[in-house]
Amino acid sequence: MIEVKDVYKKYGKKKVLNGINFTVPKGEISSLIGINGAGKTTILNHIMNLLPMTSGEILIDGEKFNPKVYEKISFIPDAAIMLPEMKIKEAMAFMQEFYDTWNEERAQEILTFFRLNIEDKISTLSKGNVAKVNLLLGLSLDVDYILMDEPFSGIDIFTREQIAEVFTSYLVEDKGVLITTHEIHEIEFLVDRVILMDEGIILREFNVEEVRENEGRSIVDIMREVYMPYADELNQRQPHHLRR
Repeated sequence: MIEVKDVYKKYGKKKVLNGINFTVPKGEISSLIGINGAGKTTILNHIMNLLPMTSGEILIDGEKFNPKVYEKISFIPDAAIMLPEMKIKEAMAFMQEFYDTWNEERAQEILTFFRLNIEDKISTLSKGNVAKVNLLLGLSLDVDYILMDEPFSGIDIFTREQIAEVFTSYLVEDKGVLITTHEIHEIEFLVDRVILMDEGIILREFNVEEVRENEGRSIVDIMREVYMPYADELNQRQPHHLRR
């Protein structure tokens, strides 16, 4: 389990994260949802130890971040993770050499599923195919946790459907998955838990199936309930000529 405990992050006087607490259990897909600037990517960077926290604690299976823990996590960002001049096959070879957890058989399976050409250079790929390459490289590691930053952002509907299919496959079924997104419709029936954020705080956390069964409501329904008061408050702060 990934445990995020009372995490704060400041840039000067600006609070980016303000006391964040949540967990990412194995065997579940969790989603951090919020508009751009809510603090979602900052949290992923903290979990991966790419950015120092102002205060707080993050544990992975009860341990603070260390080289052993690093091998348990795959981080899939929303931008190309390899040099643009590299071919796909060169990116795969790099990962195989650098990571002991690389699974070549799985990599070939994902390569075939996404219909990628290993001779293509990263620089020639569409945003959708860059996303596929990132998934190929990230999901071909034998890890316990997968972190994904905005996997559906700016890509075509057919690529979205392919990526969504990955989330219902054996590739993620036993892993703890954390997705950041503001694209709701793609994840409505994929995720187990949702964490709603705004301006560095968690507004609500809930189990999607429980809300659907007990309340008859969707993720979007809960978002309307949670975010509308904040939208109205923000609107009231605007000068009169800018109000909706």
